[in-house]
Amino acid sequence: RSKDTYSGYDYSRLKFVDGKSPAMRGDMEEFILNLQDEICSAIEAEDGSKFQEDQWIRPGEGGGGRSRVLQDSKHFEKAGVNVSVVHGKLPLAAVRQMKSRGREIFGENPPFYACGVSLVMHPRNPHAPTVHANFRFFEVVSTHPETGKEHTEWWFGGGADLTPNYLYEEDAVHFHSAMKAGCDAGGKADFYPRFKAWCDKYFFIKHRDECRGVGGIFFDDMDSS
Repeated sequence: RSKDTYSGYDYSRLKFVDGKSPAMRGDMEEFILNLQDEICSAIEAEDGSKFQEDQWIRPGEGGGGRSRVLQDSKHFEKAGVNVSVVHGKLPLAAVRQMKSRGREIFGENPPFYACGVSLVMHPRNPHAPTVHANFRFFEVVSTHPETGKEHTEWWFGGGADLTPNYLYEEDAVHFHSAMKAGCDAGGKADFYPRFKAWCDKYFFIKHRDECRGVGGIFFDDMDSS
């Protein structure tokens, strides 16, 4: 979808942020907040029950989130759609881990910002599959020790997968067709096959020698490069 689809949000409804963040941060916030509303409204219309909402503040740091849960309803044992917008100082262990992936980060505890949306849907009907998804944006701003210039590293990550109790081929085909359509909209033909293979590897259960469910997509460290 275009950026305009999810432009604008009433931040006065939120307790965990003071207002829209600048640049890409704000665009992603509006996207995930609107997407959470859209998903919950669609589920409520189908199920007939309402999500229970809890807004939380991240203690000792910055930001927080908005959790929505639907439990023991007509169609779901439990369903959750959650948004988080957090910021603070990056732990040294996280700095080292990110640098090991090729991220150029200076200092031991540079400031970071992260936001994302996640969902888990557990239907009552055992013939309906469980679905997981999350999409996130991460940004780290650090200062070069020699030049004194500010350097920003940012990237997107996330994915979605389907876990049926009873396999129906049409469900798997429909799910993967939707994932491919979303990836193809990104403008690169290799997104879907690359992200699908990444998901199969990421969620492979070694002690069972099998993948979790019918797979889906997974990606990380996606930036303009």
